[in-house]
Amino acid sequence: MIIFKATQLTLKDLNVKPETIGDTDSFFSWHVNFFTLYGRKHYVFMNDCSRLSLTVTGIRTNQASKLAGVFKENLEAYLAVEEVPDHLAKYYLEQCNEKTITKTDSRSVISTMNEIMLVMKSVETEDNDYRDQDIRHKWNNRIIYKPIDYNRPIEVFVQELQTRFEMEN
Repeated sequence: MIIFKATQLTLKDLNVKPETIGDTDSFFSWHVNFFTLYGRKHYVFMNDCSRLSLTVTGIRTNQASKLAGVFKENLEAYLAVEEVPDHLAKYYLEQCNEKTITKTDSRSVISTMNEIMLVMKSVETEDNDYRDQDIRHKWNNRIIYKPIDYNRPIEVFVQELQTRFEMEN
């Protein structure tokens, strides 16, 4: 099961009431927020465990039902760009068949997500390839962060994916 931990503004935008849940697996938990980039609404998803982030379009106001589908589609495409082995990507995506939307619960993750949004807004006006979603994802997921011991989010995510896959097989 995948858990989307939405900010108050995101919950309001999606027109959804948050569910109450107990303990969650941080590897399958994603904080969610939205902001405007290049004149369009973008949703930012950030993994609680690895700080891996995705910035996607295609979700409009009151479309909570589309959240999981758009997220999974973009995550699958991004993992392919990063050349994550198919069996690992498939393993993760199969775990994400059910979704729950709840409130945020980590100031640390929100802080990192706000930092990513600030960086994206600061390079928005520059003439660069940052408009390309794949380039933006690769760049964002190579920034090192203190909460993940100064590692890169993509490396932490793939390592955790490999560890969990090997434990189950």
